[in-house]
Amino acid sequence: MAERASRVQLEFQLDDDDLAPGAAGLAAAAAVAPGFAMPGGDAPHEARTRRPRRQPPVEKIEGCLCAHEVLERFEARRAEWFGEELAPFVEGIAQQLRQEARLSEHLHGLPCTDHRAVWFDEMVSDAAIEEPVARRLRVWQPPVWWIAPIVRRHGRPLRMKLPLAQADELAQELAEQLPPEWRNKRVVVQLEVETRLYWGGCAPRGWTPPPPGEEAARMPWQPCSFRGDGIGFSEDLLYLKKGQPTWLHDANRVQAPEVRRSMRPGVGLLVAVPVFTFELQETTFAWIKRQALRVLRWLGIRKTIADRDPTFVQRLREDEAWWAQVFGEPEPGPDVLRLAQKRGARLAPASRPAVAHRPEQPAGDRHVVLIHGGLSSARSGFGAWLETDAAQVRQAGPWRRMPLLDGCCTWRFEHDTFLRVARNIDQLVDALDRAVIGDRPEGTLVLLAHSRGGNVARFALPRLRQRWPGWRFYALTAGSPHQGTGVFRSIGRRWSGAAVLVGWVRDLASGILDKQHLVQLTILERALAYDIPPGFRDVEPAGVARMARRHPGMPEGMWVWGSEWGPGDSRPIGERVWHRVIEDWAGFEADGDGIVPKQSALAGLAEAMDASPVFHTEYFEHEPTVRQIRARLESLLAP
Repeated sequence: MAERASRVQLEFQLDDDDLAPGAAGLAAAAAVAPGFAMPGGDAPHEARTRRPRRQPPVEKIEGCLCAHEVLERFEARRAEWFGEELAPFVEGIAQQLRQEARLSEHLHGLPCTDHRAVWFDEMVSDAAIEEPVARRLRVWQPPVWWIAPIVRRHGRPLRMKLPLAQADELAQELAEQLPPEWRNKRVVVQLEVETRLYWGGCAPRGWTPPPPGEEAARMPWQPCSFRGDGIGFSEDLLYLKKGQPTWLHDANRVQAPEVRRSMRPGVGLLVAVPVFTFELQETTFAWIKRQALRVLRWLGIRKTIADRDPTFVQRLREDEAWWAQVFGEPEPGPDVLRLAQKRGARLAPASRPAVAHRPEQPAGDRHVVLIHGGLSSARSGFGAWLETDAAQVRQAGPWRRMPLLDGCCTWRFEHDTFLRVARNIDQLVDALDRAVIGDRPEGTLVLLAHSRGGNVARFALPRLRQRWPGWRFYALTAGSPHQGTGVFRSIGRRWSGAAVLVGWVRDLASGILDKQHLVQLTILERALAYDIPPGFRDVEPAGVARMARRHPGMPEGMWVWGSEWGPGDSRPIGERVWHRVIEDWAGFEADGDGIVPKQSALAGLAEAMDASPVFHTEYFEHEPTVRQIRARLESLLAP
């Protein structure tokens, strides 16, 4: 069925100093960017004088474009947009667009690009199949796209302003786009912009432009050819209650909401698509019901997957058997595992000094606590440092690539990441009190964390310092969403139609697959339907902001690592199949490590290290990062 055209006309406006402003291409970019230097030459005299800023050319298209149409429009305007000076950097863009057109022809259309209706709606056409998980997120994409050339000298965020000329008509249009079953409920509306960036030239990683007012060096763009997708979010725009709109900002901000996306310097082509998201809000009755279920679960009367990770116990059982073999200790009994399941956490030794440690003994005042990320464990999260050869383990200890951990009391905090971060912290503090610190008046303890575990470490530091003022507490985090991550919303929005398919497969395979595989399918189904567990909602931007109200800012004594995941600066698109599938079609963040935006992981700290271009799960395999972590640990644990 053809989509009805929207009555609301959205206009796309870019507001950035470094965008190519017109037909003169590089020369015009030099005119609006002070100190801008042409590749292969010195900065022109005109570049030293600020001139009035002009808006870049933006082509607006009514409707969706296929891969061939994007290529045709680019070829028709490339000379006008970029000019002869940028020709070496524009060919990489053309290479990608041609490759996409060939791939689209071979596949009869690219998913999420040429045939969105097929990808979202026709994958599951059986009307008898009911959604096993209540979806809380719906989307509406107005039939409009934008294309614009990008010439950037600075690596700061791109600001996209979308003027909404008729706010009242937009509110009415949004109300009409609500699913019928949501018409009498409370819904928050947000504007997103899907961005595809076809890069033909990028500055080397780590390069920063000179301060304003200083003479610029030659612009070090390098020819490349890769595509980086991402999503820019606005603040919540509109609140719909029983179909009646309430704007959440003043009139001026409503008329032109701002959407931001971070980008590195370079030359590229931007393809942007607006998307409105509708998030169903919890009713008062649902809140009361949820609290009642929490009480029943606490009493052991009712169990549900809603806020407990069903894979936690099996993962713990397998890992405990491995660690027991490493240290020659007996495996923990069923009662120990049942207690860990009830609490949702277990603090256990990860080195021989920790096995021998007793809090009442005078020795052992240097400790490291490993805190894993979501749906993980210490063994899998820090596995890159572990020795796999049993003989070597018995001789030297398990930490082959981080032997420092063998020489001090190293602990692993195994915890259920579906639980709230605050509950994880409570369990950590209690476990340290029982097994590590006790009544010892002073000592040093370093929290070494990955991903979501870094949020646990960050918000645990104030609690630990208040509880044991004589101790020195520090935290090292890698790939942690200290400012939140929108990856769960992104995956849920882009793949929401696939949640029904996963549920259908789960039902059909219920008599074939074992319990563990069925549980994993259920978790995947919930993620695709944006039914996110409370522990993961705590690391979305709103969740982090809520927790930060009690402890604003980042605590002292933290060192953080973040990454902008991507290919080498000159790798062609044909060498990036996996990267392309994950980033382009799966909807992961392109301005971060694949899960967490780089700026969120770095959190604005001075003691922040760039691990680019590692992926989210590869920080502890990245040799420069490993060296930095080792040096920091040695410094903090020094007598």
